[in-house]
Amino acid sequence: MQVSQMSGEKARTAIPTGRSLVRVVGRVAIWALIGLLLVRGVGAVLASSQATVPEVSREDRGVDPASAALAVRFARTYLSDPSPRALAPFLAEGVAIGGGRAPLSGGASVAQAEIAATQELGNGGEILTVASELRDARTLYLAVPVSRLRAGEVAVLGAPWIVAAPSAVGVVSLRPRPLTGDDARAIEALVEKFLPAYISARWARDLSYLLAPGATVSPLAGAVELLGAPSAVAQLGEGEGSRRTVVVSGRFLARASGAVYRLAYRLKVVRRDRWYVEGVEGALS
Repeated sequence: MQVSQMSGEKARTAIPTGRSLVRVVGRVAIWALIGLLLVRGVGAVLASSQATVPEVSREDRGVDPASAALAVRFARTYLSDPSPRALAPFLAEGVAIGGGRAPLSGGASVAQAEIAATQELGNGGEILTVASELRDARTLYLAVPVSRLRAGEVAVLGAPWIVAAPSAVGVVSLRPRPLTGDDARAIEALVEKFLPAYISARWARDLSYLLAPGATVSPLAGAVELLGAPSAVAQLGEGEGSRRTVVVSGRFLARASGAVYRLAYRLKVVRRDRWYVEGVEGALS
């Protein structure tokens, strides 16, 4: 009887001990599962954040804000008052720009200006093209050479020049064609004389013999130098009429920076008693 009683008590004692062990094992398994889920969740979050934050490259940083601000202020000043006194605060040490007539005439003024394109020259130099929207609904694109010496230190390297608008993405430009007709040689002779004069002249009156009466052109005043002779002259569009748009290209040296690059200038020419340049639409890089 006592043996049976003792066996029953041992059995009752063994049963709760087994249940306790099951509970302990279950709790350990649950906490292990929770820990695994937490570790995996944190890893997924970190991996997701790393995947969605790309490394910023030199190309992704965009235009240096100090360079952009300087180029915009310089363009506004140059278009309204290109005097040495007005331009001096923007220029690098040792750089001088000769005075001339303001490119804007007839009371036109700049309503808004912003950076439209950039071209790296190396060694901290670049050409920033500033789009200046005028109050008479025109837009002038001014190429401004600047240098970034150190962080926050920027200066203009030389005289700017008026260029054509940057091409829109997806827009196919007209392909130049050989000059046609009996006047082809006369047009070539005009353009070959005009381009060097346009680059070096400081005053529009220096170009008067080559310009059509009433035409207004702002020369580059030596901001760039033509290396060698201009390339062959071509025309945009077909026809042999008295008005044409022609393209002449060449290799140019930016005097201030020493950079050499190829540009193609687009000119409007007209025939009266002879052929004249009626307008300069700018340079195409």
